[in-house]
Amino acid sequence: MPVAPGAVPLLGHALTLMRNPAAWLTACRATGPLVEIRLGGRAAFLACTPELVNEMLTTKMKQFDKGGPLFDRARAVFGAGLVTTTHDAQRQQRPLMQPAFSREGLASYVEAMQQESEALTATWRPGTPLDILAEMHALTMRVFLRVMLPSAEIAQHASLASQIKGLTDGVAARTALPWMEKIPNVANRRYAQARKQLWDTARRAADRSQPDLGRLLKALSVSDAEGKTLTEEELAPQIVNLLVAGTETNAALLTWIFHLLDREPEVQGRLRHEMADVLGGRPANLRDMHALTLTRNVILETMRLMPPIWALTRTTASEVELGGYRFPAGTDFVFSPYQLHHDPAYFPDPEAFVPDRWNELSNRAEKAFIPFGAGRRRCIGETFALAETTIALSTVLSRWTLRTVPGSRTRPRFRSSLNAAGMRMIPTEAREPSLDRSEATSPLS
Repeated sequence: MPVAPGAVPLLGHALTLMRNPAAWLTACRATGPLVEIRLGGRAAFLACTPELVNEMLTTKMKQFDKGGPLFDRARAVFGAGLVTTTHDAQRQQRPLMQPAFSREGLASYVEAMQQESEALTATWRPGTPLDILAEMHALTMRVFLRVMLPSAEIAQHASLASQIKGLTDGVAARTALPWMEKIPNVANRRYAQARKQLWDTARRAADRSQPDLGRLLKALSVSDAEGKTLTEEELAPQIVNLLVAGTETNAALLTWIFHLLDREPEVQGRLRHEMADVLGGRPANLRDMHALTLTRNVILETMRLMPPIWALTRTTASEVELGGYRFPAGTDFVFSPYQLHHDPAYFPDPEAFVPDRWNELSNRAEKAFIPFGAGRRRCIGETFALAETTIALSTVLSRWTLRTVPGSRTRPRFRSSLNAAGMRMIPTEAREPSLDRSEATSPLS
């Protein structure tokens, strides 16, 4: 078994992974399809090809349960909800939660997505710089609380977004360096306080006796065909999981989209023309998504280039063969959507932002694209995320053009999610798309 490069005594690969994950993942792919790594004193194996990762997530899913360094740590903080729990529990939970994410359920959330997008962007002022990641965190949190906990105060939105960001960053750091949580310092006390406040909010939301239940909570309270429903005790970890998964990742995705569109004005021009043609100045809704082809391609290409969830873990539930090796039960595995999405064997010129590549993508390349996972544990909120992103994007671009503050340096920040550090942008009022479509319809070079 080849060993990944960059290990140091005691820390293993944790320091290299935290300093420059993108370069390290590229080096691991060159080392072999399956490589041994160490996170602190804990051994694990990194699967570097789509074929091996798809075995883990689909054909051998029962043998690769949700666990390992990341999910073990996340489950201790966020509870055993749909995102973090084991396969057996997930099979029981998912049918009870599915109605909340059906097309009928999603249709009831669109109004909140539209109104909150318009309310947020109405506060922007031309020429006044924005911390765009913080703005998108505020937006996704306001949407989620609007459909889940309408009685929440606006001040609580920013507080919850900050708590979730601190907790997800803390989970990532403690995954790489497990001994960090044992140090009695201010950071760990703040981490514990943030966890308590997040769970207090979730338990309040799970209280079905409150007079104003959000639409999402109502959908999560519907009984299945056998009369089963989630108890309030079961509902609280689901709310925590959904709050974390449904806000942090979408905020990161939207932030990267605006950054990439600023870098590629030709793509932004074409996108504005498409939205003008299809929407005529109104915000998007679910019925528009099939007609917004370039919009879809921009979202997909952004998730390929900067996937919000860039690394995940699994643990073997029984002895299993993978890549020509046999592993006992309890073996930890790691896989990285970022690594797969940047593999030139599947995505030519992988560092370039090329939305048009999604017009004719091979089946082979599609298997290497896993921003929402794969198999039976594919993200339940995939359509929710795509709808919210499309609606927010159409609302912003109908009114504003966002330009990066001159001299600022945007860089990827690899934590539990892949965020854009240092992203400050200046809004200017958008102009109507030109009637001359010659430049807008030209192909990307």
